[in-house]
Amino acid sequence: MAGQTPMPLLLAALVVLGALTWTRATAAANPDDAAAMQSIANTTGAARSLGWGTKSGDPCDGTWTGVSCDDAGRVTSIRASRAGLGGGWLRASDLSKLSFLAELDLGNNGLIAETGGDLPLLPTPLHNLRALDLRSNRFLGIPGGFFAAFPALQDVNLDDNPMASPKLQPDDVRACSSGLRSFSANNISLSFLPDYLGSASEFPSLESLSLARNMLHGAIPEGFGENSNIKFLDVSGQASTLTGRVDQFIAGMKSLVEVRLGHNSFFGPLPDTTNLVNLRVFDAASNNLCGVPSFSNAVSVDVSGNPRIGKPC
Repeated sequence: MAGQTPMPLLLAALVVLGALTWTRATAAANPDDAAAMQSIANTTGAARSLGWGTKSGDPCDGTWTGVSCDDAGRVTSIRASRAGLGGGWLRASDLSKLSFLAELDLGNNGLIAETGGDLPLLPTPLHNLRALDLRSNRFLGIPGGFFAAFPALQDVNLDDNPMASPKLQPDDVRACSSGLRSFSANNISLSFLPDYLGSASEFPSLESLSLARNMLHGAIPEGFGENSNIKFLDVSGQASTLTGRVDQFIAGMKSLVEVRLGHNSFFGPLPDTTNLVNLRVFDAASNNLCGVPSFSNAVSVDVSGNPRIGKPC
């Protein structure tokens, strides 16, 4: 019929269009990214355990398990949790070359730093990195300037690394304050409470703060977390003496959904939770709290192990 494209020409056009689309979706990796990834494969042991680089030197061609790239051939995500990388090490200079990296998950591997010590201190910031998971490795400390290398960081997990009294430098952590949503540093022998993380003005996006099973000592200050967006707070099970008046900071954390304070030395009356309309879990077992529990039926409450619970303060 007049005006219609002949079928053979239409099919040919569709084939060409499909080929172009396929080419864009599988663009070869940027040479700098490819070189950095090959080095990471070798030093971490991922070449052996995951086969990185054994079938192809291109980390964007689909043969590198857990590695994702964008249409321009830039590495954007590395997911290699529980990948059997024990004994491998992570070189900061390689990592810093992946300038488009948005997610790095190397948790549960037993990795060490290039020098066998602290978390890797990047020589060049990764301005796109939003999620960082290095839990359950063998890093021994947190170098000054570590967080400054990730200004766009939203979620970080450093749990269960065998550190010795690591320092969280306030000005360093504040380098990623605007977008930080989740901060987890359980069981790393942290001794000083980073109370600045409870500031609604400095960390307006923070929703989850988990610092359990450390060596935090001293008192959580009055007003901690007041009017913040923190929904989940866990400071339970400190090996040192973490104390403070629960009623002087919990009542002001109006976004709270779950709070875990158990096995510490908190004292004073139970908090007034009238305005905590989203609260669903309140665990303050084994402290020195007093007073008669008065919680909504929607709240799961554990105040066992407080000898003065049920008695006037």
